[in-house]
Amino acid sequence: MDSNFTSFFWIFVFMKGSFIWYTQRYTSIVILSYLIYILSFIFTNQDINFFSWSDFFLSFQVRFLSSIVFLVIVLHAFIGLWTVGTDYLTKRTLGFLNVSLSRRANILRYIYYVIFGLLGIVYLTAILYIIWL
Repeated sequence: MDSNFTSFFWIFVFMKGSFIWYTQRYTSIVILSYLIYILSFIFTNQDINFFSWSDFFLSFQVRFLSSIVFLVIVLHAFIGLWTVGTDYLTKRTLGFLNVSLSRRANILRYIYYVIFGLLGIVYLTAILYIIWL
């Protein structure tokens, strides 16, 4: 297997370093750019009605951009929730609440990761289905 692919894969598995920090910031910029794009449509059109709004959102470029942005939103949320899990679902932080919780910190953190990972997949699947229906 190619060593570059292996290195790239391990970045996502361990989620460490400035790569994650930059990814979080760049996804914010993409989301903001999309919001500015939608707001520019609203403010530049004098008469917004159902047909102009539908034509705008049914165009290929807006569907494509919306798909990319919702994928970026899921990535942004994953990084943020991963950070919360690694900061607060540890033996030390849960030990302040209860000793038995601190013993199960790793299990609780993995359950937390699985739940928000599955919710992200469900969210993205539903949104893409709605956009491309």
